[in-house]
Amino acid sequence: MSFISLLLILKIGVTAILTAIPFLFLPAARLADMTGVENGGGLFRLYGVAILALLVGYAGGFTIIADGYFPWGIVAMGIVSNGGAALVLFLTGGWRRAKTISFFVALIAAALILASASSRWAMMPLW
Repeated sequence: MSFISLLLILKIGVTAILTAIPFLFLPAARLADMTGVENGGGLFRLYGVAILALLVGYAGGFTIIADGYFPWGIVAMGIVSNGGAALVLFLTGGWRRAKTISFFVALIAAALILASASSRWAMMPLW
């Protein structure tokens, strides 16, 4: 397994558990308490679907990796998605309410930037 494969597995798993599933299935009142957004029921579900779509995109990276290529498009998507989320959370102060997710998306963005800076290394087997 390569660094980039492990990173995609981590990103997909953690994001599914901490973001997609809660926004798709938790009661809207609970999500409102967690996010500070009132009356966001439909918007919460839409966000959950959007995150799920991103996770499907990330999963497409495994086919590219299996073919022996670095998944440049998937990595670019991840840098924009995670880097943008981290930037918004830190600039708006939203990170104070969602510290775990904020630092997670920032760490993923940094790891994706590292992987893209050294794509050959990122594709090498870890063990």
